[in-house]
Amino acid sequence: MSLARPSPLAQLNAYIQQARAARVEPLQPGEAVDAEELASVLRFRRAWGSRRALDQVAQAVARQPANPGPLNSHVLVLRTLAQMRELSPDYLLHFLVHVKGLQALERALEKTPRVAAKTARARRKA
Repeated sequence: MSLARPSPLAQLNAYIQQARAARVEPLQPGEAVDAEELASVLRFRRAWGSRRALDQVAQAVARQPANPGPLNSHVLVLRTLAQMRELSPDYLLHFLVHVKGLQALERALEKTPRVAAKTARARRKA
């Protein structure tokens, strides 16, 4: 009696399940991860995201106005981001996660209908 060897697809599926079970990658703030995701995919997504964020900051700094003045808020923000990028890229990425969260909250707030506030006189009558 010979034992049947599992098919290559079954072997691949078993390998993927073992790789998922062995994943010990800690989550970063604001990171949503699928439980089915492989550790290598997670690392690639993180690397790609951080590279993309640093590139976006570099592009924004390169597009700054030529002669804006010393207290131009746009230029001050760009200088701050450039310094963060040089001093601590990890902190910059953490900061950008918070900025994206605030932008999402702002967009959600814009979509909610405005409710008129009752005046004190109207509340007393009710």
